[in-house]
Amino acid sequence: MATSGALPPSPEVDAWSEKDFAPITAFLRTQIGISLEPHRMGLLQARLRSRVQVRGFSSFAQFHDQVLRSDPSGWGTQLLIDLSTVNHTSFFREPAHFAFMAEKVVGWLKESPSSTVRLWSAGCSSGQEPYSMAMVLAETLPPQQLPKVEIWASDLSLEMLKVAATAIYTARDVQGISPARLRRFFMLGKGPREGSFRMVPEVRDLVKFRHIDLRTPNWSVPSDLPMIFCRNVSIYFAEDERIALIERLAHHLRPGGWLVMGNGEILPGSAPSLRKHSPSLFQKEG
Repeated sequence: MATSGALPPSPEVDAWSEKDFAPITAFLRTQIGISLEPHRMGLLQARLRSRVQVRGFSSFAQFHDQVLRSDPSGWGTQLLIDLSTVNHTSFFREPAHFAFMAEKVVGWLKESPSSTVRLWSAGCSSGQEPYSMAMVLAETLPPQQLPKVEIWASDLSLEMLKVAATAIYTARDVQGISPARLRRFFMLGKGPREGSFRMVPEVRDLVKFRHIDLRTPNWSVPSDLPMIFCRNVSIYFAEDERIALIERLAHHLRPGGWLVMGNGEILPGSAPSLRKHSPSLFQKEG
Protein backbone atom coordinates (compact mmCIF):
# COMPACT_ATOMS: atom_id res chain seq x y z
CA MET A 1 0.00 0.00 0.00
CA ALA A 2 1.30 3.48 -0.84
CA THR A 3 2.26 5.62 2.14
CA SER A 4 0.33 8.80 2.89
CA GLY A 5 1.31 11.66 0.53
CA ALA A 6 3.04 9.43 -2.01
CA LEU A 7 2.41 10.14 -5.68
CA PRO A 8 0.57 7.46 -7.64
CA PRO A 9 2.65 5.65 -10.23
CA SER A 10 2.69 7.26 -13.73
CA PRO A 11 0.41 5.55 -16.20
CA GLU A 12 2.09 3.51 -18.90
CA VAL A 13 2.68 5.35 -22.18
CA ASP A 14 2.39 3.32 -25.36
CA ALA A 15 5.47 3.38 -27.54
CA TRP A 16 5.13 5.57 -30.67
CA SER A 17 1.86 7.08 -29.38
CA GLU A 18 0.88 10.77 -29.27
CA LYS A 19 1.80 10.88 -25.57
CA ASP A 20 5.11 9.19 -26.32
CA PHE A 21 5.77 11.87 -28.97
CA ALA A 22 4.93 14.77 -26.62
CA PRO A 23 8.56 15.34 -25.45
CA ILE A 24 9.61 15.65 -29.12
CA THR A 25 6.92 18.27 -29.73
CA ALA A 26 8.09 20.23 -26.69
CA PHE A 27 11.73 19.95 -27.74
CA LEU A 28 10.90 21.26 -31.24
CA ARG A 29 9.14 24.27 -29.77
CA THR A 30 11.45 25.22 -26.91
CA GLN A 31 14.88 24.12 -28.14
CA ILE A 32 14.62 24.47 -31.92
CA GLY A 33 11.86 27.08 -32.22
CA ILE A 34 9.77 25.16 -34.76
CA SER A 35 6.00 24.95 -34.44
CA LEU A 36 4.27 22.63 -36.88
CA GLU A 37 0.63 22.38 -37.88
CA PRO A 38 -1.05 19.09 -36.84
CA HIS A 39 -0.82 17.48 -40.30
CA ARG A 40 2.88 18.35 -40.54
CA MET A 41 3.48 17.00 -37.06
CA GLY A 42 1.91 13.69 -38.09
CA LEU A 43 4.23 13.49 -41.09
CA LEU A 44 7.21 14.21 -38.84
CA GLN A 45 6.17 11.39 -36.49
CA ALA A 46 6.16 8.89 -39.35
CA ARG A 47 9.50 10.09 -40.72
CA LEU A 48 11.19 10.16 -37.33
CA ARG A 49 9.91 6.77 -36.27
CA SER A 50 11.39 5.06 -39.34
CA ARG A 51 14.72 6.81 -38.83
CA VAL A 52 15.16 6.06 -35.13
CA GLN A 53 13.85 2.48 -35.29
CA VAL A 54 16.75 1.48 -37.51
CA ARG A 55 19.08 2.84 -34.84
CA GLY A 56 17.57 0.53 -32.25
CA PHE A 57 15.27 2.87 -30.35
CA SER A 58 11.98 1.43 -29.14
CA SER A 59 10.05 4.68 -28.54
CA PHE A 60 10.14 8.42 -29.11
CA ALA A 61 10.65 8.91 -25.37
CA GLN A 62 13.76 6.74 -25.43
CA PHE A 63 15.17 8.76 -28.35
CA HIS A 64 14.39 11.98 -26.51
CA ASP A 65 15.94 10.90 -23.21
CA GLN A 66 19.05 9.22 -24.59
CA VAL A 67 19.84 11.56 -27.49
CA LEU A 68 18.07 14.92 -27.42
CA ARG A 69 18.21 15.56 -23.70
CA SER A 70 21.77 14.30 -23.30
CA ASP A 71 23.13 16.27 -26.29
CA PRO A 72 20.76 19.06 -27.43
CA SER A 73 23.16 20.20 -30.16
CA GLY A 74 24.02 16.75 -31.51
CA TRP A 75 22.94 14.53 -34.36
CA GLY A 76 19.44 13.99 -33.00
CA THR A 77 18.62 17.68 -33.16
CA GLN A 78 19.94 17.99 -36.70
CA LEU A 79 17.85 14.95 -37.67
CA LEU A 80 14.73 16.65 -36.27
CA ILE A 81 15.56 19.81 -38.22
CA ASP A 82 16.09 17.93 -41.47
CA LEU A 83 12.86 15.97 -41.12
CA SER A 84 10.62 18.79 -39.95
CA THR A 85 11.70 21.52 -42.39
CA VAL A 86 11.35 19.58 -45.64
CA ASN A 87 8.90 21.80 -47.50
CA HIS A 88 7.14 21.37 -50.82
CA THR A 89 9.02 23.33 -53.45
CA SER A 90 9.23 23.48 -57.21
CA PHE A 91 10.88 25.41 -60.00
CA PHE A 92 9.29 28.79 -60.83
CA ARG A 93 6.74 28.52 -58.03
CA GLU A 94 4.68 31.73 -57.87
CA PRO A 95 6.21 32.96 -61.17
CA ALA A 96 5.21 36.62 -60.82
CA HIS A 97 7.85 36.98 -58.10
CA PHE A 98 10.63 36.04 -60.53
CA ALA A 99 9.41 38.50 -63.15
CA PHE A 100 9.32 41.21 -60.47
CA MET A 101 12.88 40.31 -59.39
CA ALA A 102 14.21 40.44 -62.95
CA GLU A 103 12.66 43.85 -63.58
CA LYS A 104 14.24 45.25 -60.42
CA VAL A 105 17.68 43.75 -61.11
CA VAL A 106 17.70 45.24 -64.63
CA GLY A 107 16.97 48.65 -63.12
CA TRP A 108 19.62 48.36 -60.40
CA LEU A 109 22.33 47.38 -62.89
CA LYS A 110 21.31 50.24 -65.16
CA GLU A 111 21.61 52.71 -62.27
CA SER A 112 24.97 51.32 -61.11
CA PRO A 113 26.63 49.20 -63.84
CA SER A 114 29.81 48.59 -61.84
CA SER A 115 28.06 47.36 -58.69
CA THR A 116 27.31 43.75 -57.75
CA VAL A 117 23.67 42.90 -57.05
CA ARG A 118 23.36 40.41 -54.19
CA LEU A 119 20.07 38.58 -53.66
CA TRP A 120 19.24 36.18 -50.83
CA SER A 121 17.01 33.11 -51.02
CA ALA A 122 16.38 32.43 -47.32
CA GLY A 123 14.96 28.96 -46.69
CA CYS A 124 15.96 27.62 -50.10
CA SER A 125 15.13 23.95 -49.36
CA SER A 126 16.48 21.74 -52.17
CA GLY A 127 17.49 24.66 -54.39
CA GLN A 128 14.64 25.11 -56.87
CA GLU A 129 13.98 28.71 -55.79
CA PRO A 130 17.52 30.14 -56.17
CA TYR A 131 18.10 28.20 -59.39
CA SER A 132 14.82 29.58 -60.76
CA MET A 133 16.08 33.06 -59.87
CA ALA A 134 19.33 32.33 -61.70
CA MET A 135 17.62 30.98 -64.81
CA VAL A 136 15.32 34.00 -65.11
CA LEU A 137 18.28 36.36 -64.77
CA ALA A 138 20.28 34.38 -67.35
CA GLU A 139 17.36 34.84 -69.74
CA THR A 140 16.97 38.53 -68.94
CA LEU A 141 20.48 39.97 -68.66
CA PRO A 142 23.11 40.24 -71.36
CA PRO A 143 25.99 37.76 -70.80
CA GLN A 144 28.42 40.49 -69.74
CA GLN A 145 26.12 41.58 -66.90
CA LEU A 146 25.34 38.15 -65.48
CA PRO A 147 28.58 37.95 -63.42
CA LYS A 148 27.43 41.12 -61.63
CA VAL A 149 24.74 39.12 -59.83
CA GLU A 150 25.22 36.90 -56.78
CA ILE A 151 22.46 34.72 -55.32
CA TRP A 152 23.02 33.64 -51.75
CA ALA A 153 20.89 30.64 -50.78
CA SER A 154 20.53 29.32 -47.25
CA ASP A 155 18.62 26.74 -45.29
CA LEU A 156 18.44 25.33 -41.79
CA SER A 157 18.56 21.74 -43.07
CA LEU A 158 22.02 20.41 -43.90
CA GLU A 159 20.38 17.54 -45.78
CA MET A 160 18.52 19.93 -48.08
CA LEU A 161 21.65 22.02 -48.67
CA LYS A 162 23.55 18.94 -49.80
CA VAL A 163 20.81 18.14 -52.31
CA ALA A 164 20.73 21.74 -53.53
CA ALA A 165 24.49 21.95 -53.99
CA THR A 166 24.55 18.91 -56.27
CA ALA A 167 22.02 20.66 -58.57
CA ILE A 168 20.78 17.24 -59.71
CA TYR A 169 17.03 16.69 -60.09
CA THR A 170 14.68 13.94 -61.17
CA ALA A 171 12.29 13.96 -64.10
CA ARG A 172 9.47 14.58 -61.63
CA ASP A 173 11.30 17.61 -60.21
CA VAL A 174 11.55 19.29 -63.62
CA GLN A 175 7.94 18.66 -64.65
CA GLY A 176 6.39 21.90 -65.79
CA ILE A 177 9.65 23.43 -67.02
CA SER A 178 9.40 24.37 -70.68
CA PRO A 179 11.35 22.30 -73.24
CA ALA A 180 13.33 25.41 -74.18
CA ARG A 181 14.48 25.92 -70.58
CA LEU A 182 15.28 22.24 -70.19
CA ARG A 183 17.51 22.36 -73.28
CA ARG A 184 19.27 25.54 -72.21
CA PHE A 185 19.70 25.09 -68.49
CA PHE A 186 19.87 21.33 -67.81
CA MET A 187 22.27 18.56 -68.75
CA LEU A 188 20.87 15.04 -69.16
CA GLY A 189 22.38 12.37 -66.95
CA LYS A 190 24.20 9.42 -68.49
CA GLY A 191 25.11 5.97 -67.21
CA PRO A 192 24.08 5.61 -63.55
CA ARG A 193 22.65 9.14 -63.72
CA GLU A 194 20.41 8.42 -66.70
CA GLY A 195 16.99 10.00 -66.25
CA SER A 196 18.31 12.81 -64.06
CA PHE A 197 18.86 16.47 -64.89
CA ARG A 198 21.68 18.73 -63.67
CA MET A 199 21.82 22.51 -63.82
CA VAL A 200 24.41 23.87 -66.26
CA PRO A 201 27.45 25.70 -64.82
CA GLU A 202 26.11 29.04 -66.08
CA VAL A 203 23.32 28.74 -63.53
CA ARG A 204 25.13 26.84 -60.77
CA ASP A 205 27.90 29.43 -60.60
CA LEU A 206 25.44 32.21 -59.72
CA VAL A 207 24.27 30.48 -56.53
CA LYS A 208 26.28 30.17 -53.31
CA PHE A 209 24.85 27.99 -50.53
CA ARG A 210 25.21 28.65 -46.81
CA HIS A 211 23.92 27.07 -43.63
CA ILE A 212 22.00 29.81 -41.79
CA ASP A 213 19.63 29.40 -38.88
CA LEU A 214 16.87 32.01 -39.18
CA ARG A 215 15.88 31.40 -35.55
CA THR A 216 19.09 33.02 -34.29
CA PRO A 217 19.50 36.83 -34.07
CA ASN A 218 22.82 37.05 -35.91
CA TRP A 219 23.23 36.03 -39.56
CA SER A 220 26.37 36.16 -41.71
CA VAL A 221 24.54 38.19 -44.34
CA PRO A 222 25.09 41.84 -45.38
CA SER A 223 22.69 44.46 -44.06
CA ASP A 224 22.29 46.24 -47.41
CA LEU A 225 20.65 43.64 -49.65
CA PRO A 226 18.27 44.95 -52.34
CA MET A 227 15.98 41.89 -52.24
CA ILE A 228 15.33 38.88 -50.01
CA PHE A 229 13.15 35.92 -50.93
CA CYS A 230 11.83 34.29 -47.75
CA ARG A 231 8.78 32.43 -49.01
CA ASN A 232 6.80 29.88 -47.01
CA VAL A 233 9.34 29.88 -44.17
CA SER A 234 7.33 31.68 -41.50
CA ILE A 235 4.90 28.75 -41.38
CA TYR A 236 7.47 26.95 -39.20
CA PHE A 237 7.45 29.76 -36.62
CA ALA A 238 4.97 30.33 -33.84
CA GLU A 239 2.75 33.34 -34.47
CA ASP A 240 4.49 35.49 -31.85
CA GLU A 241 7.87 34.74 -33.45
CA ARG A 242 6.92 35.65 -37.02
CA ILE A 243 7.14 39.40 -36.44
CA ALA A 244 10.63 38.97 -34.94
CA LEU A 245 11.66 37.05 -38.07
CA ILE A 246 10.29 39.79 -40.37
CA GLU A 247 12.08 42.48 -38.36
CA ARG A 248 15.41 40.65 -38.62
CA LEU A 249 14.93 40.21 -42.37
CA ALA A 250 14.15 43.92 -42.71
CA HIS A 251 17.40 44.72 -40.92
CA HIS A 252 19.30 43.06 -43.78
CA LEU A 253 17.57 45.08 -46.48
CA ARG A 254 18.89 48.40 -47.72
CA PRO A 255 16.47 51.36 -47.80
CA GLY A 256 14.11 50.76 -50.69
CA GLY A 257 14.91 47.03 -50.69
CA TRP A 258 12.27 44.35 -51.12
CA LEU A 259 11.16 41.38 -49.03
CA VAL A 260 9.31 38.70 -50.99
CA MET A 261 7.08 36.37 -48.96
CA GLY A 262 4.88 33.46 -50.03
CA ASN A 263 1.48 34.33 -51.47
CA GLY A 264 -0.28 32.04 -49.00
CA GLU A 265 1.52 33.12 -45.83
CA ILE A 266 -0.62 34.77 -43.19
CA LEU A 267 1.34 37.24 -41.07
CA PRO A 268 0.06 38.84 -37.86
CA GLY A 269 1.74 42.10 -38.95
CA SER A 270 4.96 43.44 -40.42
CA ALA A 271 8.03 45.32 -39.26
CA PRO A 272 7.53 49.09 -38.80
CA SER A 273 10.17 49.79 -41.46
CA LEU A 274 8.35 47.76 -44.13
CA ARG A 275 5.53 49.00 -46.32
CA LYS A 276 3.17 46.37 -47.73
CA HIS A 277 2.63 46.61 -51.50
CA SER A 278 0.75 43.33 -51.96
CA PRO A 279 0.05 40.24 -49.84
CA SER A 280 3.58 39.03 -50.56
CA LEU A 281 5.70 42.12 -51.38
CA PHE A 282 7.12 44.45 -48.73
CA GLN A 283 9.45 47.41 -49.30
CA LYS A 284 11.79 48.91 -46.72
CA GLU A 285 11.19 52.61 -46.31
CA GLY A 286 13.94 55.20 -46.45
